Amino acid sequence: MAIRFNINTEAAIEALLWVIQRGENNIYNIMKILYAAEKYHLNTYGSPITGDRYIAMEYGTVPSWIFDCTKRSNPSLGFVRIDKNTLKANREPDLDHLSESDIEALEHGFSEYAGKSFDEVLKKNHEEIAWKRAYISRGNGNSADIMFEDMIDEEWLIDDLTQLARFMVI
Repeated sequence: MAIRFNINTEAAIEALLWVIQRGENNIYNIMKILYAAEKYHLNTYGSPITGDRYIAMEYGTVPSWIFDCTKRSNPSLGFVRIDKNTLKANREPDLDHLSESDIEALEHGFSEYAGKSFDEVLKKNHEEIAWKRAYISRGNGNSADIMFEDMIDEEWLIDDLTQLARFMVI
């Protein structure tokens, strides 16, 4: 049985806004920051930040629900799309929806990908085992689901989350 989480859309939006307010507004980099933060949090604390479904696309890892939200301006969610690559927050993130460990993980993701060039981000992200496994398995499609199991380093954690993840409140 695969590990599945229920997405916490409030945490997802606030994490996105946190990254923008922290200083990264490039959508491509933001998606990779969120992936790195989610992976860090899973491995360090045994739970995700958002529970979003990650997909492997040609240019790397993408949180599906968050990515869909960024395809157009969403002032009611707290951001606007300036151009095809840039987001701008129109409010501060509500930190009541993010824990201290969420912020720690976001800082980790930020340090991994913020401010880097497209080529640097692409190269680093394409080294991710989870991306490689999913992208190879996509067949004729443009993308494939990234398995949470492939994001986790410890076998015992995979076993535990396989049984518990769907019951977790994020």
